Amino acid sequence: MDSNSIQIKRVPLIRLHWFTKLNMKIHQEDPIFRKAQESRKNKINFYFSLASKLARQFRFVLLENGKVAGSLSLEKRKHSFFVYAVGVKKEYRRKGYGSILMKFTEDFTRKKNKKFICFSVLLENMPAVKMYEKLEYHSQGVGLTLIRLLLWKIKTIKQESENSDKISFRKITKLKEIKKLAYFWWAKEIEALAGSDAMHISLEDSILDLDFNPEWPTYEIKTDEKPTGLMIIIPSDFFQTAVLFSDPHITWRTKWFSNLLEFIMKQKIVHLKNVGNKNSSTIKLEKSSILQIFLTHQHKDNIISNFASDVVVHDTTDDRQIFFKKLD
Repeated sequence: MDSNSIQIKRVPLIRLHWFTKLNMKIHQEDPIFRKAQESRKNKINFYFSLASKLARQFRFVLLENGKVAGSLSLEKRKHSFFVYAVGVKKEYRRKGYGSILMKFTEDFTRKKNKKFICFSVLLENMPAVKMYEKLEYHSQGVGLTLIRLLLWKIKTIKQESENSDKISFRKITKLKEIKKLAYFWWAKEIEALAGSDAMHISLEDSILDLDFNPEWPTYEIKTDEKPTGLMIIIPSDFFQTAVLFSDPHITWRTKWFSNLLEFIMKQKIVHLKNVGNKNSSTIKLEKSSILQIFLTHQHKDNIISNFASDVVVHDTTDDRQIFFKKLD
């Protein structure tokens, strides 16, 4: 590859329409882009949403002998640049252009006096994952993924002994408290996987992103009366669905999660009495044979490795993770 034939040039705002269409073509195999283009209405809405985001970012194209081979879009944040879109046209792949764009990003980030680079990557895109790992990027532990638990296949758990974790719930209704606890426990999970740098950049640069609805039943989880996590119940017409953030040092244990499932399964049959404190509540799930849970990838990996394969169902198609790198 002749380095003299490769150029990276800035894209002016006046060419936003062209740049947006270029990115929709480059990333058309990505599940998010593919689903967004299943209908004309969705495609139009997605186009305007994408264009509005790209308009606020630093936009670049990679040229080979004057022809467009790839694109790059960078979003400036407090301590980092978030790689919002990076890709190479299909006919130009396997030439090392992805690495060239990422090294350009690192130089650009240093010039702008930022210390971190972050981006989302589809985990099934193994060539990209291997490239990022070769360039010394690491998983940040931010992405959430979905697992389905086939409750009818879980064998009855023996009665808890005196030394077993005692799990209880406190209902929360204030949105401010819900957000505070969700981000607190999410950050703890990130720190356990990727360290303090990953945790701080996730919080300070708004890498963590989740829509909260105050009407969704939300419970603080307590283990032996100590706060250990947060569970948000998302109403669904099909399967009961929850989002779980928790203390990785306690709740990632197979025994603890088994106790949680036992408690949830009992709620299908039994109404537990309120203890009398208006701030205390028991969780009530609708009757269902399947429980869906959104949780962090590292928590998911732990569950899958410790439960029977016919109990946990997981589709990896849409799995994404935030990768990051701290620059020298």
